[in-house]
Amino acid sequence: MTVKSFNASSIEALESQLSDLCADGFKPTVAIAFSSLTFDFQLVSKAFDRHSIAVFGCSTAGEILNDEVYDNVTVGLLMDIDPQYFSIYYSEYGGKGVYQTGKEAGLLAREKFANPALIVGSGGVAIDAEQIVFGLRDGAGPDVAIYGGLAADDLTFVATSIFDNNSVTDNGMVVLLLDADKIEVKGMATSGWEGVGMENIITNAEGNVVYAINDEPALDVFIKYFGYFDNSEVKGKTLSTISAQYPLQIIREDGTTVLRSPLMGDDHTRTLTLAGGVREGDKFRFSIIPGFEVIDQTIEDFSQLRNKAEEADALILFSCKGRHAALGPLIEDEVKGIYDFWKKPMAGFFTYGEIGPTSNGICEFHNETCSLVLLREK
Repeated sequence: MTVKSFNASSIEALESQLSDLCADGFKPTVAIAFSSLTFDFQLVSKAFDRHSIAVFGCSTAGEILNDEVYDNVTVGLLMDIDPQYFSIYYSEYGGKGVYQTGKEAGLLAREKFANPALIVGSGGVAIDAEQIVFGLRDGAGPDVAIYGGLAADDLTFVATSIFDNNSVTDNGMVVLLLDADKIEVKGMATSGWEGVGMENIITNAEGNVVYAINDEPALDVFIKYFGYFDNSEVKGKTLSTISAQYPLQIIREDGTTVLRSPLMGDDHTRTLTLAGGVREGDKFRFSIIPGFEVIDQTIEDFSQLRNKAEEADALILFSCKGRHAALGPLIEDEVKGIYDFWKKPMAGFFTYGEIGPTSNGICEFHNETCSLVLLREK
């Protein structure tokens, strides 16, 4: 599989690059595109459509290409995958909702390929993104490989978008369906955030809305721990500025953990809305920004993946915007450390949530996490 990367600061630059990259006989069939809000996504879609390139696209909160971090550009990968080995599913959530849309995509994947793998992007602010994973699993099978991330919008939290060749939506899903018997798909998700303090119990919750923690109003518990937010400050306000610092570390029965970032606090209902679903009875600890040694730990974790997948044609990185906020310019060291293992074309973006397998091999929805995907033609 031939893979070429692109990085454009304008629609005109994108058009020019696509023409140049396709001028030497290279005939890409699919593009992964991560695009800043400074672009008109309809025009981005049309640019690829004019070259008959199927596109999987997401809006961003910062872009990643190879070993560098960018702002206000469109980056991505062009790949010449045999059209028999992939398909792109696009759907708005509408009345179906997140779960059913994911299930439809999973069912389609299973119909097309005996051994599918899925790369998913989702628009929509404050959706219960865990339902994406549940739907895809129920459609394609419990062991299906799923990777991806939630589109972002530069921390405005107004509208996050996904797009294909024909449409753009701020409330829908785009999925790259791959035949894993022909295109090897491997990856992992890792965080490094450390839990602190006592274990808490979610005692009342519905989806991604938490009503009570330890039988107390959820927002009150949050304020008790992080009390510099008084009621007037919390009222009607997204908590995005602090979610990167204090996500909930949910403890699974097998001992593995996933992170859930608070997105919104409601001063009237005293609830917390999280980036992904939780269940009543879930135990968790709050977690805090780790030391900068987390970068070394992340790179070490991905070295284990390097041992399992020494070769790759292309890499896709979904990295939480919360990591970027916490680590500042040192995030560039993390990106470069990951890229240096393979030194193959890598595109990514800073997300509002990530999907990938934990250490137990089960794909989950995460926050404050790096999810890396490796693609290789067999």
